[in-house]
Order: sequence, then structure tokens, then C-alpha cells
Amino acid sequence: MLKYYKELVFFVQKLVGDKDLAMDITQETYIKTIEKSKESPIANERAFLYKVARNIAIDISRKEKNRTFIAYEEEEHCCDKQELPYEIILKNAKHEMLLNALDTLPKHLKHVFVLHVMEGYSKKEIAVMMHLNLNSVQKYIINATAKLSDYIQNTQWNKA
Repeated sequence: MLKYYKELVFFVQKLVGDKDLAMDITQETYIKTIEKSKESPIANERAFLYKVARNIAIDISRKEKNRTFIAYEEEEHCCDKQELPYEIILKNAKHEMLLNALDTLPKHLKHVFVLHVMEGYSKKEIAVMMHLNLNSVQKYIINATAKLSDYIQNTQWNKA
């Protein structure tokens, strides 16, 4: 069984991306395999080692994801993330100015820009939805961005 050690470490390292963790998983794999071989004979040791190592790597990955998620949730609740009143007012004022800027755009530019930038649709999705070719969608987004930039530079935008 030990003849598979190096290749098993290499295999696990490819799975987890960390040599130390791969060595730990390989060690645990051998322990479990030896325990199992005491209960009943293992027909294909190499295949069994790989299967156990893969399962342990998956279990560790699941535990890490869960731990990361829990840490994130705890972090979110431990700190006061409330915006201050002036931040809310500033945010609302900039939002209002953005809406005013969007209202200056021609309807087709505004629609494409909002779908792409604010709604998150891809250019291809917009082209299909609006029955346009992809080049038109790209040009509309570029034109809308340029017009909005001009509007922002020519208004009181930066003072808010």
C-alpha cells in the first residue's frame, strides 16, 4: 500500500491545492484504509485509496465552505453597518441626479443602458430582447455612457 503514497499525495494536492493539507489527507486516508482492511480484505488497494482520499478532500472542502459562510454571517451581525443620516441623504441625492441624467438620454439609449448597467443583462441578451444586432447594442451603451459623462461634467453632480 505504501507504494502509492507519492502519487496519492500528488493527486490530493491537485484536488485541494495545498501540499500540507494534501499530506494530512493522505495520512488520514491510510489510517482509514488500514482500519477497513482489518475488517475485510480490499480487492483493489490503489482504487480504494484514491476513493477514500477523494471523499476526505470533499468532506474537508464542505466543512471549510460552511465555516467560511458562518464566519461571514457572524461578521455581518457583529458590526453596525447602518448608514449615517448624511450618507443616506447623499446617496439619495446622487440617485436622484442619476435618474435626471438618464432622463436626458434618448429612449433607446436609456433602455439599453439601464438593462446592461443597472439590471446586469449581457449585451447578447439585450440584443435578443430588443431585436437588435450586437454591434448596435454596443454602440448604444457607448453613446449612453458618453452622454451621461457629459451631463455629469456639466451639472452640479460632483458637489453632491
